[in-house]
Formats: sequence, C-alpha cells, structure tokens
Amino acid sequence: MFTTGSKLFFGATLLSCAGAVVFAFSAGGPTGIMGTVGLVTLASVFGFLAGINYFNRDGNVPAMEQGVQHTSAAAQWPVGSSMWPLVGAVGVAGLAIGAVSKPVVFKVALVVVLAAVAEWMVQGWSERASADPQYNAALRKRILHPLEFPILGAIALAFVVYSFSSILLGASKQTGLVVFLVFGALIAGGGFLFASKRSLSRSTIVGVCGIAAVALLGAGVASAMKGQREIEVHETTATNPEVCLEPGVDYHIDEEASQDVSLKSNVLANVYLQADGDLVAFVSGYGNLEKHEIPVSRSATVGIIFHNDTGQPQRLTARLGTYGDNEEVIKCTTAVNSGKQSYLDLKLTKSNAASSTPVVLQVPGRDDQVIQILVP
Repeated sequence: MFTTGSKLFFGATLLSCAGAVVFAFSAGGPTGIMGTVGLVTLASVFGFLAGINYFNRDGNVPAMEQGVQHTSAAAQWPVGSSMWPLVGAVGVAGLAIGAVSKPVVFKVALVVVLAAVAEWMVQGWSERASADPQYNAALRKRILHPLEFPILGAIALAFVVYSFSSILLGASKQTGLVVFLVFGALIAGGGFLFASKRSLSRSTIVGVCGIAAVALLGAGVASAMKGQREIEVHETTATNPEVCLEPGVDYHIDEEASQDVSLKSNVLANVYLQADGDLVAFVSGYGNLEKHEIPVSRSATVGIIFHNDTGQPQRLTARLGTYGDNEEVIKCTTAVNSGKQSYLDLKLTKSNAASSTPVVLQVPGRDDQVIQILVP
C-alpha cells in the first residue's frame, strides 16, 4: 500500500516522464534536447525520493508496536544544525571551477570537500552516540580537536603571512619598514593588553581578533590588487657574461661582492694572479708545483679558487669553448680585491679538442697569461 507522500512523488515522476516524452516529440534542435534531458533528470530525482519515502513509510509508526514511543524517529533528540553541507557545496563548486581554470583551485576544492565530508560524518555519528547532547558534543571534540586545531592554526598562519607579505611587497622600502614596525608594535601591544586585563571576556577577545583579521585581509587584498612594487633586477656574471671579457670593475655586478671563500669540497686547483702579473695554478695532488694547465674530468663539477695578489681588483674568466653553432660558454668570478679570493665552479661535458675556441682560464686585460683546461 502506497503512503500519501509516496503517491505524491510517484505522481510527480510520471508527470515528469510524460512531459519529457511530449517535449521530445514537440520541440527539436538543441532546445528540445536540453528540455528533454532536464525533464528526465527531474523524473529521476522524483523517483529516487519516492523510493526513499515508500521505504520509510512516510515516517509513520504503527500505534500497536511495542516500545515505539522510544524507538521512533520522532522520539529522538533533534539533529543540530551544521555548516558542513554548505562548505561541501562550496567545495564541489570549486571542483567545477578548478577543472576549467587552474589546477591549484581544483586541489584546494578537493581538500575542502574531503574535510567537509569527514567533519559531517563525525558530527552525524557523534549526535547519535547517546541520548545526552553534552556527552555527544564532548565526544566529537575529543575526536576532531586534535586534528582541527593544528590545521586551523596552520591556515591562520598562512593567511597572516600571505596578507602581510602582500602589504610589504606593495609598499616602498621606507614605507615597508614603517609598516613592519607598526605591525609588530600592534601585536606586542595587543598581547600586553590581553595579558594584563584578565577580566576580558572571550567574546571581546574574539571580536578584537576578528576585526584585526578582517583589517589585515582587506589591506592584503588591496595591496595584491594594486600589485607589487617594481623591484630592481641586479645583473650577475651569469646574466651578463660580456663583463667577463672586460677588464676593470663593473659597478652593479661587483658591488658588495663576497671577497672570501668558506671551506669548499671538490676544489681542483687554486689559481693565483701573482704580484708580478703571472697567472699560475696549484693543482690538488701536485704539491707546490706551479702549473699552467689543469686536467678536468669530463662531466665532473669541479671548483677553482682564485686568489688576487696584485694591487688592483681582478676577475678570473673561464672560457669553456664553442661547440657547433652554439655561442661560446663563458663564466667568471666577480671582481676580487687585492689579497682576497673567490670561488668558481666548472662543469665541462665535452672534450676541449671538439671546441673551435680555446678552453682556458684567463684574467681580462692579461691575454698573455692563460691556464689551459684539458678535458679528455
């Protein structure tokens, strides 16, 4: 025997099926297809609801059933409100948006959906754990709080870091310094206020922190929309290899360059530009013998330490050959002051015999002083 609710849903299902058939024969083209698909979908939904309603018998309970006043659904404690269905719906919408936009949106939305499902399931289980609502709430907290608090703390920290970094990247150097000092002072002052006024209620503290978070978010979004300030790009010897062949000091590249070398591994040789202008190498394993050629294993990364014993800043340039139609490979150190040193790493993947130009170490402006690099 069909219940009242089942009859209603079954009738809606039949009406939707009939409407789909009529629409399919009366309308053609894309409009007819879309309308038919919509009505068939509606019929499927009504049929699903009719089946559930018929299975549950409209929630009716036989009056003669033993203990029905305690076991029926109406006798149970009402289920509390939950925000997780809404969060899950937002996550599903994010999945659709991320599938056609950026992969990061899809990944974040997937995490949101999984978190919403887990939270919703645990909440639904805990609300039926016993007849005591307080015990059920405590049970949920005991299960989820060890996971929720670290994750929420990490999200809050990422939110603060991202917003604050957007503000600093959008401000000038001088303004950024002032903003950093003011932000630190506000945090210290707020912490001191909360610690000294222990009578403050929890709602007051939450309100102040909420206002601060909204202000920080607003400033971060405004700075992100404005864009970052123009940051001057400083050239290096890698981005401007032409400076490696020019004698003297380049202001931008060599300014405040390191003049000391820490303990390095895999140092193949120490190259000295002596006071008399001679360029010599002391190769590891050859003692104190002055060498004018350095053997280098193919495809091995080796280090060269350059020492400048002259009275003027100098740089060591490695001309690593020209192979085929490619340009000549050139690397160099920054300008090394008198009595200082610098480190240069090299890696040669081809024999020097295959190069159309010499493979040597030299100092710009002293072309007569070279050290051959021998690669088998």
